[in-house]
Amino acid sequence: MFVWLRRLFVGVLALLGLVALVLFGTIYYAIDQLTPELPAQWRETALPERILLDITQTGALAETRANDPVALLTSGFDSQPTLVETLQAIDRAARDHRVGALYADLSHAEMGHAAAQELRDAVQRFRAAGKPAYAFADTFGEAGSASAVYYFASAFDEIWLQPSGDVGLTGFSMEFLFFRDALAAIGVEPQMFQRQEYKGVVEMLTRDGVSPPVRENYERLARSIFDQMVADIAAARSIEPAALRSLIDQAPLSSQAALQGGLVDRLAYIEAVRSAALSRAGADAVPTPLGRYARSQPDIQGEASDIALITGSGAIVRQAAGTSFSAETASSGRLVQAIDAAIADSDIEAILLRIDSPGGSYVASDSVMHAVGRARAAGKPVIAWMGDVAASGGYFIAMGADRIIAQPASITGSIGVAGGKIVVQGLLEKLGIGHDSVSIGRNALLYSPTQPLSDSGLEQFNAQLDRIYADFTGKAGQARNLDAAAIDRAARGRVWSGADAQAMGLVDDLGGYHTALAALRTALSLDPQAALNVVPFPPRKRPLDALMDNLGGDFFGILTQLQTLSRVMAALQPVLDQAAITLDPAPLHLPAPAAR
Repeated sequence: MFVWLRRLFVGVLALLGLVALVLFGTIYYAIDQLTPELPAQWRETALPERILLDITQTGALAETRANDPVALLTSGFDSQPTLVETLQAIDRAARDHRVGALYADLSHAEMGHAAAQELRDAVQRFRAAGKPAYAFADTFGEAGSASAVYYFASAFDEIWLQPSGDVGLTGFSMEFLFFRDALAAIGVEPQMFQRQEYKGVVEMLTRDGVSPPVRENYERLARSIFDQMVADIAAARSIEPAALRSLIDQAPLSSQAALQGGLVDRLAYIEAVRSAALSRAGADAVPTPLGRYARSQPDIQGEASDIALITGSGAIVRQAAGTSFSAETASSGRLVQAIDAAIADSDIEAILLRIDSPGGSYVASDSVMHAVGRARAAGKPVIAWMGDVAASGGYFIAMGADRIIAQPASITGSIGVAGGKIVVQGLLEKLGIGHDSVSIGRNALLYSPTQPLSDSGLEQFNAQLDRIYADFTGKAGQARNLDAAAIDRAARGRVWSGADAQAMGLVDDLGGYHTALAALRTALSLDPQAALNVVPFPPRKRPLDALMDNLGGDFFGILTQLQTLSRVMAALQPVLDQAAITLDPAPLHLPAPAAR
């Protein structure tokens, strides 16, 4: 009986594998053949003679495109452009005689303050070319703050608001949750340590509120970003800073209050602002989505230096390079591989390293920083360009570059280290779960969550944190040419706004993409107006190729596991056969229920 079942199981698996291979092969061939016949809006390069560029944004602009070919296929290759693609398109539109005006519906936009500054800079460059820009929102925040989105909108010539909408320009805030008492109630003990007093990342596990040093640090950070926002909005809207602060304290504001306060220009519905923008764009102007405009082929005048754009976005993790649908982590393997590929590519002259990361693994961060050093040693300049956050491990990576560029509102620094472990011994006791162990070596159970640190383990943890902190601060001092006293003032776990980080010597220049390009030209000894061809690196694969790579890796991995399972079943066959002999094949009879 068991022999027959095993053969049936293996046969079904083999049949499924064959069918899957044929199916995926057929789909690949069919879509590959049909790709030239895709609808024109998916592949069109020709643009209208007169354009109203529509940069409407939904959600937050991604730093990179997720390696998700299925999404590309199902969305018609029309997904929202990345932040870099958006900046490139707006700058190109400023020079393009066909583009007469800019329009953005920001009703559903989300962004951080540094991203808002980045986009503000691009819109202001567009306006400096003599072209108008219109922003619309049905509301800036409904039952919530939308300060960063309004901050971006203030860079436009005119802001239009739906009459029923609000302006949620409520200021800047940071909120924190603390779990110490909740964990204690269930028998969980966090054993966490930090270097030094401003490294507050583990306080949510060890305290019931923000410690005084961390509060002092966060208040300075919040004040810096808030003051930047007030100064920029006041200048853009021709409002006195004191009057603007008063409006912020009254927010959220009704549409009428926002109009009277000078925060918006007109109250109307979306079709009215579209009509106004079209009329300013010129006769016969055609609304053109940013995605379509970005995909069209730009006219490149003369030769351009090739720049590799390498992006580290998300938590920094120790992970080998490979295919993955996820783009939410900064894998050290992928980043190192990309940097090494850029070093080996003779066409690549320099690297633009985009960092939007709160940190992560110390070892992974060090691996990437070392690769940055290899690129510089190979004669390829590296410019680090910070996003909303480039802190802790994110700063570790950046400090190896030739120059560091940050927006004034970028959050950076956090030169420090924290770590420890969660002990669940009390939880196991509460649940009645026993635990025992066998170990050889004084610290064999150092990382075990089932028991607290011994005196030896505590010594090891503290020594490790001291070593990492000394390495971090030492490398930061060397990279930034700061002495020990200066590093101590900048480090100890403190986080800084980009503006304050520059004052502390941690950042070279304040600005964004445009500033980073200027730094690249200087590093390459190029003319200030020299053309640069900034491309994601390594180059993106065609969606179908990426699909097959991902399916190949995952699918054949599953097949390998199934083959292993088949071999295990074969090894167990004698046991199963013996079981078939000894088991009584007679049906099991249950006693009849007792009469009541």
